[in-house]
Amino acid sequence: MKSLSFGWIKTVLPLAALFAAPMWVNAETFTGTINGHECAHNGDSCPVEKLDPHIALESDFVLMVGEGDYLFMPNLSRDIKVRYVLDNVQIKGEKHPRFNSIKVSEFSVKKGGKYVTVWTQKQADFEYEALYRDGLAFPGQKVN
Repeated sequence: MKSLSFGWIKTVLPLAALFAAPMWVNAETFTGTINGHECAHNGDSCPVEKLDPHIALESDFVLMVGEGDYLFMPNLSRDIKVRYVLDNVQIKGEKHPRFNSIKVSEFSVKKGGKYVTVWTQKQADFEYEALYRDGLAFPGQKVN
């Protein structure tokens, strides 16, 4: 009788663990302003003001972190980005090692000389769970 060999498991398991690990590994804090992606890509600073009609034409918004350097924020909704366009913001999150993007964990806006947190991934996850798991819950409402 021939016995089964499980030696391949010693090779496959470490590789599976390597590929299962998240690619977002560098937790950092970034400070800058929110700008339209097309404007940032072209090297312009627009919209000129918060009520500029150009905002409606922008497909996405980015965090300007330097002269011509910008980062995408794919897990942050467009509504949050538009609300704080042109404002000084501070973002805590994990920068992707290959791409210009941040997985945002905390989004703060400068008000009165200090940064005030207006969005966190933890709160967004809680509200999503409350809404979709519990059905009739209002975002932020505690459900028994």
